[in-house]
Amino acid sequence: MANKNRDPKRRLTLKELGFLEDPFTRSADPRFLYLSAQHGEVLDRTQEVIEERRGLAVVEGGFGVGKSTVARRLESIYRAIPDDYQIVFVHTASYESEYAALLDVSFALNLTRRKGMTMQWREFETFLVNEAEKGRNVVMILDDAQMIQPEGLNLVHHIYNFDISKKLAQVILFGQPEIQRIFNARPEVLSRVDSWFRLNPLSLEDTFELIRFRCSVAGRKEPLLTQSAFIQVWEMTRGIPREIVNLCSKVIDELGQQGKTTADDEVVRLAIESYQASLAAAVDTPLRQESLFRGA
Repeated sequence: MANKNRDPKRRLTLKELGFLEDPFTRSADPRFLYLSAQHGEVLDRTQEVIEERRGLAVVEGGFGVGKSTVARRLESIYRAIPDDYQIVFVHTASYESEYAALLDVSFALNLTRRKGMTMQWREFETFLVNEAEKGRNVVMILDDAQMIQPEGLNLVHHIYNFDISKKLAQVILFGQPEIQRIFNARPEVLSRVDSWFRLNPLSLEDTFELIRFRCSVAGRKEPLLTQSAFIQVWEMTRGIPREIVNLCSKVIDELGQQGKTTADDEVVRLAIESYQASLAAAVDTPLRQESLFRGA
């Protein structure tokens, strides 16, 4: 699919609608993170886990509820303080084994690759001790953590078994509800979890605020949708942020085709038809296989 950010027709439509940039891109841009009450609380409480060095936390939620965007916001907060924090961000933690997880995290930290798992752990442990002596807090943010196999959780277990007098690394896992099954298979790791949070779909009010907020960040102050059209968007997307963004992107396409500046019921009806066609096409498209871990 063509990149809409490079589509001249799309850019012209956005300009005519009063946008300085696309408010409904699919990337997890932290600037567009609308902090509903629940998102704000999860962000605050995961920061407490990190800054108080409490160790392991899990953020669970269904498809598209904003886990990756919260994860990216956490990353951006602590990357801005490099003297105090060393950040690892893994966007797809699909580890089949402890060794795969260890190698990937070591790669992300630019650690030397050693021969065998024992030597690689010594390299990693030395790094943790050195960072602690410098007063730096190591933060590991692992997204799509529901893809970790139970054996891959040995990475976390080993880190906290190695702790000397305080948590040398804080690990925040973001995953879909299947992550519960993975932890249930490893009760010794589950017992290490300091905090477990859950993100749910948005209410009607928060859906409205998400759309208004993203439009405002992108430069438009006027409402994008009529009230009845907005209700259609909420009912169709069930309050799932990713689907709200995807459908509203289709709404902008339809506005451009019809030469309107505000989406009414007819615009949203056509956008829903296009949105549903895209979903059907996605189901029929085979997924591209990714390598298990970087540096393999």
